[in-house]
Amino acid sequence: MTDTDGTGQPRVPRLPDPGWLPDPSDRDLERYWNGWDWTQLTRDRITRASYAPGAPGAASATTTRRPVVRGWIMMLALATVVAVGAAAYANMLPAWMVRPAQIFLAAPAGPEVAYPVFGSDDTVTYLARGMVAQQESIDVTWLVATGHDVVAEVDDAMAEAQAQNPYAFVSGWRIRVEATRAQVFPDYIYPADEAERRRVETSSAVAAIMADPSVTAAAGARDTVGALHDAVLQAATYDRAAAAAINAGARPETSPAVAQSQEAYGILVAGTAVCNGYAQAFQLLAAASGITSVVVTGEANGGVTTGSHAWNRVLIDGRWLVVDTTWDDAADTLPRRDYLLMDPTNPQMSTRAANDYWVVDANAGMYQ
Repeated sequence: MTDTDGTGQPRVPRLPDPGWLPDPSDRDLERYWNGWDWTQLTRDRITRASYAPGAPGAASATTTRRPVVRGWIMMLALATVVAVGAAAYANMLPAWMVRPAQIFLAAPAGPEVAYPVFGSDDTVTYLARGMVAQQESIDVTWLVATGHDVVAEVDDAMAEAQAQNPYAFVSGWRIRVEATRAQVFPDYIYPADEAERRRVETSSAVAAIMADPSVTAAAGARDTVGALHDAVLQAATYDRAAAAAINAGARPETSPAVAQSQEAYGILVAGTAVCNGYAQAFQLLAAASGITSVVVTGEANGGVTTGSHAWNRVLIDGRWLVVDTTWDDAADTLPRRDYLLMDPTNPQMSTRAANDYWVVDANAGMYQ
């Protein structure tokens, strides 16, 4: 009997969400499922240590069980691991030997930060934490062992981390890959103390909006999103001067006004920004409300604004819907709700197209 969806059409089975699942070929391992296919990334079911394909402990496409290892061999192996680890810690390994950081593939946790970070995978959130902490360099050495193009992979993840994280003030970055080490060097817009001042004031503004009766009285996710949408519009006016400067070629690293126009701080504290500032502000308010949101960047070829544009998608009742606070505010008239919780297939969305900078390429399907 064929399972149908109620319309007579065969029901398409729902694939599992991305994540670690039991390895179908080795019960002692877990393998990472990317949402539509198995990847080559495996980890030990007990220790949760991840391995590069072909590295010791990695699953093999032709091996279904681990070989039985005698106790004395295990003791010798353990002693070897300890010795190598100690040598690596003391930086005494020869140059040709693979460091342990190159074997384990999972992104480290990164520094503890007092602000929310956003990203579609662990690498993105790890980079985001490093940028919020304003680390001079962020180590990505574990990616060397993957065999991938480290520069391309890190560049892709950094672009998403920059787009999705309102508390990271970065205008660009440099990537250095050596035989046994890889690092990212972000270009920060502000010194650490100024960046922290902006985070503190932005966070305080978010807390004030969350305590407003219009938000606290909202019933359900849809009403909450509507209240947050209106709060953004009430807080800000579209920054036409910054928009003109951007169109003339001004950059955040050379123009303080342009830099601020891209920030949630511009909307929530200074009261003016362009589209990215609107989207960043909504991102923070949505997160504070428990609403899943993502910033989308792209191009608008007609409508309220043209050229580079940014808006949000929010997850409501299992569907990603559009929220564009900029286009509901740019006319500087009474707040509108024309672009609130809009279906992405609505003909009004035909005036814009998303680019591929706001999310890691392999994860774009998560937000459809």
